[in-house]
Amino acid sequence: MTRDPRPASGLPAQSYSSGERVFGPPNGTFDPDWAATALRSNRPELDFTTSVRLVERAWELLRTQDLRGSALADALDLEPGLATAVAAVATETAEFYLDR
Repeated sequence: MTRDPRPASGLPAQSYSSGERVFGPPNGTFDPDWAATALRSNRPELDFTTSVRLVERAWELLRTQDLRGSALADALDLEPGLATAVAAVATETAEFYLDR
């Protein structure tokens, strides 16, 4: 007996890109919108566009210079509290989606 590859609903299975993302981006990827939302949960005074720009810059430094944590915060050249928050989001994203 061959197993039917369709889900129990009888509908064709949907790929990641066709469904709503609930938990986070797939391993090995970086979604600046997702990271910006995480940053704004800790720094709600930031607008979304600024948050995206900040996490993209942090991710660039993380990937090109292998900076994380306080070293990444220092390299961001921002107000210390903001730099720490941005670096924390980028570092946590790397731990969850690159290091596993």
